[in-house]
Amino acid sequence: MANKTTTKKAEPKATTAKTTTASKAPAKKQDDVATTVVETEAKAEKKTTAKTTKTAAKKPAAKRTTTRKTTAKTAPAINEEVYIQFLGREVFAKDVVENIKKVWTDEMGKKAADMKELKVYIKPEENAAYYVINGDVTGCVSL
Repeated sequence: MANKTTTKKAEPKATTAKTTTASKAPAKKQDDVATTVVETEAKAEKKTTAKTTKTAAKKPAAKRTTTRKTTAKTAPAINEEVYIQFLGREVFAKDVVENIKKVWTDEMGKKAADMKELKVYIKPEENAAYYVINGDVTGCVSL
């Protein structure tokens, strides 16, 4: 007696490689079709691994990041001297500011670091310099 064997067609798996051999030869045995599908899948895997190894070889192992330190160019320090001349007298503005700071620290008993803002108004006709410290403390210093 002859054994009848029924062959099932192998379902092609979704791969990137074309499986034309399985569709052209429907009379092949199940083992032949299965090996053909396995072979095409293996070829597709080899191609993808070969591509990934080539791209991996092209990329450098580690990128070097170099940072360039730039220094801000600052203007050179200018020696500023402001003199006020009136009626044959001369007053150095820096001396006026120092006198106001002495009043702030010595007479008022406050710290020099507490002075955040200083505005000075010099009135030569009155021989006086008026000041406003931190927007609320006012006073007068003679020239």
